[in-house]
Amino acid sequence: MPVNKIIILSFCILAFSFLGNAQTSCVQNLRDARNAYDEGRLKTLSNLLSNCVEDGFTKEEKVEALRLITLSHLFNEDQAEAEKSYLKLLKINPEFTPNEESDPIELIILAENFDAEPKFFFGFKGGASYNIMQIQYESNHNLLLPGTYDFPLGISGGLFFQYPITKEISANLEAIYNFRNTILNRPIESAEGNNFQIIEETQQWLEMPILVNYKLPWVKKFLLEATAGPSFHYLLMSGVNLNGLGEELNNYDMLSFRNQFNMSGILGLRANFKELGVNFITTELLFQYRILDEVNKSAMTEQQRLELNSVAYSNFDYKGHAIWLRLGIRFPYFKPELKK
Repeated sequence: MPVNKIIILSFCILAFSFLGNAQTSCVQNLRDARNAYDEGRLKTLSNLLSNCVEDGFTKEEKVEALRLITLSHLFNEDQAEAEKSYLKLLKINPEFTPNEESDPIELIILAENFDAEPKFFFGFKGGASYNIMQIQYESNHNLLLPGTYDFPLGISGGLFFQYPITKEISANLEAIYNFRNTILNRPIESAEGNNFQIIEETQQWLEMPILVNYKLPWVKKFLLEATAGPSFHYLLMSGVNLNGLGEELNNYDMLSFRNQFNMSGILGLRANFKELGVNFITTELLFQYRILDEVNKSAMTEQQRLELNSVAYSNFDYKGHAIWLRLGIRFPYFKPELKK
């Protein structure tokens, strides 16, 4: 074996041996610190544990060690050092809280001086919708029947930011991409006999909901919020395919005949389940009511109006409401600090 490889191998063996010994030593120090605490020798805790907190403990061991160090500083009436070590503990585990039944009252009082609540939340979500089409037809075909829609499907996905205002109230700012596909089947009675049309419209838009959330206090097992607010829409594309009676339309661009800016109102419930450490699985059921008409009647020339009427697809009042079911993940952002 070459000399260089022997040197490298020897160095690795020594390094692992050193780390193993250091870890074993720190584990023993933690045992000694527990015994010292039980025996009332609190002054020795900081010396036993301080070096291992920096390097040598697991996350759980660091939290336990910093708790003991904080108790040592409180016993020595060193408030500044107690605050310093407790803040370090919260940065490792922001959700740590003293045990009110077994921990000294001094530690409980110290914990009350810190703000360890999440500063804000952020995350992503996606889901599907059932669309409720509200339409008032206008056509040159007097015998045109309303018809029925296939399952009007919508899908969406996006990001959200949630800011706590109080313990019960928070606000959401969201950026959502939405896709909607509608397929209308309708029969037409004509001189040649009954006929039909299949009209498919596809839309894509960006949406920005601004929601206010209220935590429902009677639910204890998980976080349940009522949410409501406006949502602002920007239409990216709208295309139509038409088959059946009349001239066929393939990928007919309807964007200029649609209001690109629109808005809706949202009302619903959101459940948050803490299943991923400090993170939440979130699911929401929302009803979205489109406020403004989707048709831009002023943009359509008389010739375009007649062309669309000739295939029984004309300018009409048109709104798409929706029931949304979404699933996502919510991440908290912690920044523990001493209350001012």
